[in-house]
Amino acid sequence: MDKSFESAELKSIKDRRRKIAVCAGATVAVVAVTSALIIGSHSFSAQAGPTSDKLQDSLANDAETDAETGEEVKVDTEAQVIKDLGEPGKLTMDGSTKPSFEVTVHSVQVEKSCILRGFDETITPENGVFLVLDVSASLAASAAKVVDEEIALMPLDASSFGASPGKNKNVVYDLNTVAAFYCEVDNPLDIAVGAGDDIRGKVVLDSPYSTGQIVYDPDQSGGWTWSY
Repeated sequence: MDKSFESAELKSIKDRRRKIAVCAGATVAVVAVTSALIIGSHSFSAQAGPTSDKLQDSLANDAETDAETGEEVKVDTEAQVIKDLGEPGKLTMDGSTKPSFEVTVHSVQVEKSCILRGFDETITPENGVFLVLDVSASLAASAAKVVDEEIALMPLDASSFGASPGKNKNVVYDLNTVAAFYCEVDNPLDIAVGAGDDIRGKVVLDSPYSTGQIVYDPDQSGGWTWSY
């Protein structure tokens, strides 16, 4: 791979990261106007960017039960709500029983190589293995009533995910390498889900762990985790 091509790849990824940063910032606007949101009953502060101290204080406590099902919510030592594959992580408005945002990791496929997108060549991971995630997500149409519909988004690109070697182990991020970005997959996942949308697709991570846990946590301060 020549240097000019590699530079173009890196520039593309940086541009995508800037777009996702805008999307993540938009979720803060949703929180600020709609008050407390709970992550499947975990505090929304795990998803949002910087907010006021007062708002952070109001979101500080984890709920003990799922607002929709009434089931106990289990949180690991890394501040991640524990889910099984196929079980959704939910973001629910305080006082409501229906989730405003849902994200689900349905399966994780471990690969030692992949086909370079647009070329009939095999590439290998930089960190160890490729993890091909089958992910679905939805965002309630009501999000568009709070902020401009163009920025009522939740990010879903590879930088929104992390991985760990197992339960209660440190989570590593930066799995969105150039190699992972250029892996060819069927039905690639959109980089974000918009208000009123329900999407599903595949996203590739470049991970050091062939077994362990997948984490959805754009702000790296607490989200959901699925074992694989």
